[in-house]
Amino acid sequence: MPLVDVMLVLLIIFMVTAPMMQQGLQVNLPQSTQSRAVDAQPVYVSVPGSFGQTRRLTIGDDEVGLEAIGERVKQALATRDDKSVFLRTDGTVTAQEIMDVIDELKAVGVERVGFMTQPVIR
Repeated sequence: MPLVDVMLVLLIIFMVTAPMMQQGLQVNLPQSTQSRAVDAQPVYVSVPGSFGQTRRLTIGDDEVGLEAIGERVKQALATRDDKSVFLRTDGTVTAQEIMDVIDELKAVGVERVGFMTQPVIR
């Protein structure tokens, strides 16, 4: 009986700590009243607020420079039927910087680029 108790305690500890262990790029998404949940398993490209200075962004969990984004996305989409990418941009990124990223994505065959937003909290 004590072994079952220990296992249950360990299970609870892992359940509580697992969501905290997710690491990623912190991006403050812009807000939209038309936000919806995403059903698919697309490729996520995150553009941080520092993109203007560093020209670096992330694909999934990997940080890459803008010049390498095309090849990395091409590899990620090679085995997928759906050639769409979701762009998570910080609210402080300029429209020109977003267009630079979209141009690189379109150059490698990305058919659709979706923008991630968060719902407006009222």
